[in-house]
Amino acid sequence: RMLVSRMSRRVLASHHIALSDAYNGKDTSDDGEGHVGIIYTGLSVEKSVRKVAKILREAQGSQTAWPEVVLEGHLGTKFSYIKEHLEYILFELIKNVSHGVHAW
Repeated sequence: RMLVSRMSRRVLASHHIALSDAYNGKDTSDDGEGHVGIIYTGLSVEKSVRKVAKILREAQGSQTAWPEVVLEGHLGTKFSYIKEHLEYILFELIKNVSHGVHAW
């Protein structure tokens, strides 16, 4: 319960700061995905998966053979969500799959 409470406060604080920055004209993010505070209203799943796969591939360097990430299905899917949270989830999933933790 303490962890969930801490995360909730952090999300609320981050959202408030982002909304305040946007209100005061300090919003500098221009990534093509609309957002309100920290909530992206047109979050592209494909773009997030590709970004995370690239980060992991570059972090591994030439140390390990990195598996190719293949995207299939509804690649144009967009929904409202907190971008950093989705990318954290994707990061952990792809990292675990690449290390053989899960075989899909």
